[in-house]
Amino acid sequence: MPTTFDTHDLLKYNAKHSVLICRECEYAIQKSALGSHLLRHKIYRGERQRLLSSISQLQLLEPDNVQLPPAGSPPVDGLPLISGYRCTAIGCESLCASFKRMRRHWSESHGVTDPPDSFAHSVNIQTFFRGTKLRYFEVSMPESTNGKSVAAIDGELAPHQHGLDLGPTPAPAAPKSTLRPGHPCDLDMEALRYFHHFITTTSLTLPVERRERTDYWRVDVVAQALRRRWLMCGLLAISASHLAVVSDDKSIEIKQLHAEKSAQFLQEFLMGWGEVRADPDVLDIEEAKAGAQMACIQRCCHWTSELPALNQGKVSELVPFQLRSFTAAIQGSVDPNYALRSAVESDDIHEEASHRAGPNIERNLDSGLPGNVPPAILERLRTLPYRMAEALEKPDSALDFIATVAALDTLIDCFALSYASENMEAVWEGMELWLSRISDHFRRMVWGRSPAALVVLAHWTCLVDRAEGHCWFMRGLAVKALRQIVREIPEDSGIQSLVENLID
Repeated sequence: MPTTFDTHDLLKYNAKHSVLICRECEYAIQKSALGSHLLRHKIYRGERQRLLSSISQLQLLEPDNVQLPPAGSPPVDGLPLISGYRCTAIGCESLCASFKRMRRHWSESHGVTDPPDSFAHSVNIQTFFRGTKLRYFEVSMPESTNGKSVAAIDGELAPHQHGLDLGPTPAPAAPKSTLRPGHPCDLDMEALRYFHHFITTTSLTLPVERRERTDYWRVDVVAQALRRRWLMCGLLAISASHLAVVSDDKSIEIKQLHAEKSAQFLQEFLMGWGEVRADPDVLDIEEAKAGAQMACIQRCCHWTSELPALNQGKVSELVPFQLRSFTAAIQGSVDPNYALRSAVESDDIHEEASHRAGPNIERNLDSGLPGNVPPAILERLRTLPYRMAEALEKPDSALDFIATVAALDTLIDCFALSYASENMEAVWEGMELWLSRISDHFRRMVWGRSPAALVVLAHWTCLVDRAEGHCWFMRGLAVKALRQIVREIPEDSGIQSLVENLID
């Protein structure tokens, strides 16, 4: 008889291969990651320690030591079936999860950039572990699928609640999907409600780059999400966060429920997005861009004071709030190319400018009239160089002085652009465009904690504050950014007075 616990069967021990499989996440958990993985599933100290104590009695092999099943073996219960490919080169038989990856295999391993038409066979594959420990093995098709392939890379098996099952591996479980076989009307109504809310409402509240169509989120991103489960989860997470922030329902419990659902969707999005970042060739470049852009918006959702369920440690693997990560998230929320570059490049992308098309930027800056900016704000910006000269020491170099003055002049132009209209597009562009226009030298001054650069950056947070009134996932971030800037400025100097009362 299987040994079970009173919290159902989230975890399943496969004695044949000496691995512990999370049925909800659908992969084996490494011994070193068990504690954090249980915490991710909201299994807290008492119950977690009890489960870890039981698990310690099991033999768990390290990923490299797990013996893979021979080709043609039945599928391993708890792991998704993936529609993959087996290399047909003599003596090779390597397995890949995508057609593109198999072509890359032929180029890297066999030196053939244009392989023959028969370079791969379609097969069903599985893997115990993910990430850097991913190792595919070929399995036979279970009879219950009638010869048809189960959902590929984003395989879905029925999720279970917390617990541990130590019994023998049962027969393969039937795959779960939004429409289960034999039950064509068994819809996930809750997910559909969030999907409907995204299409009809949330998609209209998200920033769009000027060169993109206004229906970019509602049409382009939705089409990509319908092809990839992890992208759909990212979309649903944003929709649920939106409802948590703007819902007219005064009940804290209702808002909390939306935030909790967002956290659940977000966990699956993060797993898929992590795999794409580790190997961007797995998916189409446009899907990777959409994922990177969603990740930037999710960061802002995670940081905002309006979503306590997301910023109390209930969602892991998101970047902590720092000025550098914050400015990158703002740029990536509107620019998918920047978002993807920020996610996959190993060097510090913040040392570079965004490099948008020059003519478009110049027209945007010329479109605003400084006269639309409130006189008090405009006067404060125009007199700032004189007040900085009184409070600060002489610049370290002429380049520092020139870069600071140029950044301040651009900031005044961006204030004019922001106040040229009350629609979200103008307000967002005024805030985000300044980050794209500042010079690399000034950017280095900011990250080098130059007081002059920090003072100008502090005045930019006024544009962030203005954007909060037009963009729900920015609420509370202006004050958070300003406080971090103030902490970087020496307290015993006259510089503090330059950034006082910037945001009410």
